[in-house]
Amino acid sequence: MPRRSQPPPQMGASLSPSLKDNLAYLHEILEHCDDFVFRPFTTAADSSGMLVYSSPAAELNFISQTILPALYRLEIGPQKGLFPKALRLALPFLPENSLTLWSEILIPLMSGSTLILIDGAAEAFLAMTARIEHRSIERSETEPVIRGPQEAFTEPLDPNLSIIRARLKNPNLKIEIYKLGEESKTDVALVYLNGKIQPSLLDEVSSRLTKIKLRSVQETGFLTEFLSKKTYTPFPLIQSTERPDKVVAAVMEGRAAVFAEGSPFALLMPTTFWTYFQSPDDYFQHFMVGSIIRWIRYLSYILAATLPALYLAFTVFQPDMLPLRFLFSLSASRVNVPVPTVAEIIIMLGALDIFREAALRLPRTIGPAIGIVGALVLGEAAVSAGIISPIMVIVVALTAISTFAVPTEDLRSTVRLFSYLLVILSSILGLYGFLLGGCTILLHASSLESLGVPYFSPVSSLHLKEWSDVFLRPPWEILKGKQQVMRPQDKDGNNQQ
Repeated sequence: MPRRSQPPPQMGASLSPSLKDNLAYLHEILEHCDDFVFRPFTTAADSSGMLVYSSPAAELNFISQTILPALYRLEIGPQKGLFPKALRLALPFLPENSLTLWSEILIPLMSGSTLILIDGAAEAFLAMTARIEHRSIERSETEPVIRGPQEAFTEPLDPNLSIIRARLKNPNLKIEIYKLGEESKTDVALVYLNGKIQPSLLDEVSSRLTKIKLRSVQETGFLTEFLSKKTYTPFPLIQSTERPDKVVAAVMEGRAAVFAEGSPFALLMPTTFWTYFQSPDDYFQHFMVGSIIRWIRYLSYILAATLPALYLAFTVFQPDMLPLRFLFSLSASRVNVPVPTVAEIIIMLGALDIFREAALRLPRTIGPAIGIVGALVLGEAAVSAGIISPIMVIVVALTAISTFAVPTEDLRSTVRLFSYLLVILSSILGLYGFLLGGCTILLHASSLESLGVPYFSPVSSLHLKEWSDVFLRPPWEILKGKQQVMRPQDKDGNNQQ
């Protein structure tokens, strides 16, 4: 007979003084949960009790060597008013308050805490015995740097918060914990620096967090759409990072950070378009080198988004704008190509995306090798067979290299969408279509905001004093006095103070 799903018992019920009734309720709640252990005990005052814990999630040595011996020696019975205090004296590792509602007990019980039930007491006690296996703190894989801290966040929440505390030893660093996910009850932490963050910004972030209604929250990516509120835009309005130094820097600028249990990525908000081109490398080396590299990133982003479309517009619609010798060479290379230029570009861009996805899904030991060898072999074979032209291989290769020069994956993914969009428009209207698409993208980005902060701020507001860390990496003498730019605007478009 197949098992039928039964509605769960009421979670808001109170505990009963009867151990038998409490165990009957627990057995109903934990039916088919074979990982939970019910371990009976008897105190020195001849009171019966039960320990309930999840064997894989609890620290078994602590239970058997510390909790149980202390309970065996307990010489006072469950008298009203005196028993909780006596039990805490006998077991000093217990929290300050006892619990009387099942809704308060079940969530920590599922997280690895040990429940202590004693006959005659209409209250329960929870011992913090959670044992969660997790990987150690490792190097950042998605945001590597040449010089600077190499550590990255990990999945459990507590180690991530401890790293932030260790890096920013400031009592104004505040950490607020939310429970999100109707079923998962995931811990989500809001981190900010009191006195730096704007009160209106803090209220908005807190309000959006409390309004999130999801059945389960397994990663900070689940929260991004709810926090940004701009679902239909390719531009990222919430920045994600796995680097503690970036989180500390953002918090000191008056921004907020959000962590979630089970995710090695933190969310930074609000964000602007320019923050995605800033890398920790900029601040760990000479400011002149950092400024040049930042300009290279801007140029790379523009090339990655526009190069295929510009090639199409000039070669098909405006060939008279090209040098005559280059035009002859280009025509000779396309003599045997059977497909039109627009199809050639789309095929190559599609192949590039396929190689990128394949390299990400393959094992790390062979992924890069397969990607490089596959691209070289197939590219050479396609040129030899006359399917694509040699110049197209150069264009697509330069586009791919420029894409990877963008330091964050959040913004890197938009390049792929814009590249296809501009190619399609250029194939219809030529250079005019390219300009139309570029202006549309700029107008759309200019209309965006991240929690009240304009997306192109501070450039859009023409506050020249706040441009110090946008296009150039200034010396520390100037950078240490950098103006705070994360100021939300009110309904009239004025910056809030």
